Amino acid sequence: MRRLADKLVGSAEQFSFEQRIFHFSLLLGAALTAIGASLDVYYRINPTIDLLFTGFWLLSYYFSRFKRYFRQVSALTFTVLVLVFLPYQWIINGGIVSAISFYPIILLAVVCVVLSGRVRMFVVSAMLGAVLFLVGLDAHKYGSLAALIQRQVTLFEPAIHLVIVMVAVAVLLIRYSNTYRKEKERREAYAKAVEQNYRQQLYYMEMLEDVIGRLKSERHDFNHHLGVIYALLEDAEGEKARAYTASLVNAAEKYRSIVSIPYSMLRAMLNYKLSAAKEHGIALRLDVGLPDGLALNEADLTVIAGNLLDNAIEACAAVEEGNRYLSLSLHYKPDYLIIQVENPVNPKAAHGGTGRTSKPDQENHGFGLRNIEYLANKHSGLMRIEPAPGVFKISLALLVESDP
Repeated sequence: MRRLADKLVGSAEQFSFEQRIFHFSLLLGAALTAIGASLDVYYRINPTIDLLFTGFWLLSYYFSRFKRYFRQVSALTFTVLVLVFLPYQWIINGGIVSAISFYPIILLAVVCVVLSGRVRMFVVSAMLGAVLFLVGLDAHKYGSLAALIQRQVTLFEPAIHLVIVMVAVAVLLIRYSNTYRKEKERREAYAKAVEQNYRQQLYYMEMLEDVIGRLKSERHDFNHHLGVIYALLEDAEGEKARAYTASLVNAAEKYRSIVSIPYSMLRAMLNYKLSAAKEHGIALRLDVGLPDGLALNEADLTVIAGNLLDNAIEACAAVEEGNRYLSLSLHYKPDYLIIQVENPVNPKAAHGGTGRTSKPDQENHGFGLRNIEYLANKHSGLMRIEPAPGVFKISLALLVESDP
């Protein structure tokens, strides 16, 4: 049964809960409308309109389920449903006194769950407006207001009840849907942060293995270097020995730590990323200094700083070599850890310094910043992006306590 459902509406791995509800609603609507067309044939009524609507629901299902045009199809489908299909069924089935008039309550619930944002507000408003218009149209059929009261006093009661129920359902479901979406985004951001932290740890382990291998190789070469220096001194080649030693010192400078802070995990990540930036011809402007004894969550902090530096290095890669730079400021002010990163951007790759780029994967690009913002909120902090022509600057303030 579950396999059949996954084939019809899509599995949870492929589609969101809202999309699967939409697919189910389209299939149900197509089935019910097809039954209506069959009854039209039985009662010798022209079934053309019901068949057209059936085809439209199935076509919408196809483009949403198999072509992945959920946003476009859902907006169009609900608009047609509210402004065309609902009035048609309302009128031909007898108006407010028929059972059709209460179906909009169910339809409204589906709209509030499936849609979001301005599209949802438009469709909900259109539905309420359409129902009020159709009720007014029913009242107009009786002529004057006095005639309406005399002939159909009870018409107002179901109409008032219908509108009240629809408004209540809309308010409750929109509130619930917004809360559900925010909680879902929070869980996804947390899961992504945990996953990224795990990958960061694996990355550091691989980096450590690389460093250990390099040290073994250098230890092997160390004896060779000592032998060369000893031989030069034995042959009274002091100048050559001095030059050879100077070359070794210069080579050792490449592996010297760029930053020195009393937090091993954060220090290792910063040195590795900044060394990579240096190798890419990026000028470093560093102002880093942290006191000992801070209650830092190094796992979260390495994810934040790693994302910031990765974004900066990637942005610099699109800038001319002479203009590449990376500015990093990392300091502690009472109760807050202040992080500031600045780098140039290519005007053709970014818009207004907002961090939104013209990359083709716009759905996924930018998650790094959302991840950073989530972790900043987790630590009762703030994140601010300062737009400027040709420059991207981001500042964070994270609440940090000193160990007693």
